[in-house]
Amino acid sequence: MNIGIIGLGTVTRGFIEILSEKGNWMQEKYGENIKLVAVKDIQKGNIYNSNGINLVELLTKLNNDENISDGSLSEVKTVASIEDVDLIVEATYSDYKTGDPAYTFIKDALLSGKHVVTTNKGPVALHFTELNKIAEKNKVSLRYEGTVLSGTPTFSLIEECLAGDEILEIRGILNGTSNYILSKMSEGDAFESALSVAQEKGYAEADPTNDVKGYDARGKVAILSHKVFGVDLGLDNIPTVGIDNISKLELDTAKNEGKNIRLVGSLKKDGNGVTGKVQPEALAISDALSNIGGVTNAIEITTKYLGKVMITGPGAGKLETGYSVFSDVLSIMKNK
Repeated sequence: MNIGIIGLGTVTRGFIEILSEKGNWMQEKYGENIKLVAVKDIQKGNIYNSNGINLVELLTKLNNDENISDGSLSEVKTVASIEDVDLIVEATYSDYKTGDPAYTFIKDALLSGKHVVTTNKGPVALHFTELNKIAEKNKVSLRYEGTVLSGTPTFSLIEECLAGDEILEIRGILNGTSNYILSKMSEGDAFESALSVAQEKGYAEADPTNDVKGYDARGKVAILSHKVFGVDLGLDNIPTVGIDNISKLELDTAKNEGKNIRLVGSLKKDGNGVTGKVQPEALAISDALSNIGGVTNAIEITTKYLGKVMITGPGAGKLETGYSVFSDVLSIMKNK
């Protein structure tokens, strides 16, 4: 299987590291030779090698902040147009208004008969129904494990371990940045101070709007609605309140009542339909989500037969997010 990458950010760098370590294992276990043959990045440059890119050399250049271009991949040629690429990993920035440019990259790849793995929330939240139909029509896979809980195997749990059970409700702490800020604020930090530290540590972007306004969590709720319930709620139909207006008084009141305020994204079966929302909630210490601190993410799934099932994991990190791509690539490879 030949892989092409669009976007050389934290996620794909983590994936390349894992692939360099596990390539021989994959070939021994599954009899598949996995090669990274093309990489395209607007800042770092472009490279193509039909025999496989040397991953150690590529990582060295990236770690030294060098441009990777070697003249082998035309600036105007898209990864989707490269005939010997079987699977494309798309990891450009998320846009919650149009989904582009990732939406176009993913659509072109699927129409070209190539599998796609993406960690990009925007196009999946906004255009899942269309993209999934294109994938089915062209008999290729569209996988997006990393869009909700980074590398924590949420969809694998739902698809495999909970197969046959009926999911009634989902509640989760879906944004590590907001959770970190709330954790620091509960310790006495002001919002601005907590946000500044989150940015210094790389948990928050220079523009933290999507995190603190709840838009990132809303996108994940929309994706979960597609995946779990087969319902396209639409972002505008998910009431959303962020954490940017939470006062010290609210935090102190919750603390005095033995509660923690957390930004909770939720979905619930409501008659024949599904409702979703994102909002800060004062959760009792007895509530499992109340005790999730820092950048950790968590999802609690209520099912008909098993009752409550909870999964937690890191919401950020190079290898953690890179693993979500690796696990999706494995799934496609095993099922092709």
